[in-house]
Amino acid sequence: MKTTKTYESAIREKYLSDKNSGELRPNLFNLTRGNLRTVCLNLIDETLSDDDQLVFKNYFKVGKNKDLRRQVENYDIEGFRPIYNFLKGDTESIQSFDALELIAVIINFRLRPYKKYRNGKIENEEIESVEYISDLENGKSTIVVKPKNKKFFLWYRTMSATNKILLYIGVVMLIAFGSISTKHILKNETRWMVWQEDHYVEVEFDTEKHKVNQLKLYKEDRINLFKKITPVCDSTKFFNEDGSVNIWYGKNRNKELEYFTALGLHPETGKTLKPITQYMIDKYICD
Repeated sequence: MKTTKTYESAIREKYLSDKNSGELRPNLFNLTRGNLRTVCLNLIDETLSDDDQLVFKNYFKVGKNKDLRRQVENYDIEGFRPIYNFLKGDTESIQSFDALELIAVIINFRLRPYKKYRNGKIENEEIESVEYISDLENGKSTIVVKPKNKKFFLWYRTMSATNKILLYIGVVMLIAFGSISTKHILKNETRWMVWQEDHYVEVEFDTEKHKVNQLKLYKEDRINLFKKITPVCDSTKFFNEDGSVNIWYGKNRNKELEYFTALGLHPETGKTLKPITQYMIDKYICD
């Protein structure tokens, strides 16, 4: 039976599996409460489904007239402690159901939210024929064969014990092969980038050359459009002809102001950049 407890166990197993195979988001390898907030901000920059947006709004208590990104930015990272403890294995379960649903989004657990997990559906398509259930508490795994029709069910029931065992072994091998192949494909197709001085460059996923928290998922617009401007002076084009902002700013780890050509997160601190204003230009740039 699928319950919130088995949902919780499946989510933890997905996290541990991705961690061992190197398929986690880079910021999750170095798990901290601050990095959990950074991951949430990155997810907002990406495309969230309607279900995922609802999970975010429920967890971060986003009211009708409140901005989701601003709410996450101002969220006290101490609130991530239960999630941190659960993923680190310091606690066996997590009390907040909203927090469990947020974890499912963060680690990209496919059967989310819980209602899809209960129904056994992914993107409105039912999982048929085979279901693989893992029970972390008892250390057992079970394969359940779901018949598409009564003829299959009758055929399965009349099979000899030997043939049932052979079918069971075949299904196990199929699942194992499928899992390995999928991981291999995903690992080869995933593209990465790192920040180098004043721009992003595409790189291979190599933790010997780059720190894990430096590696970010490849985004073409970040490569082509996101640059740090130095020096900034009164001849810099701060605004477009229509009056829209052309420069964004933020502070680095040394609390120094830096300026960029597009909206996004500061490459060092992960904080959202702010649009330039005439006040900032007059006070900090032009004498």
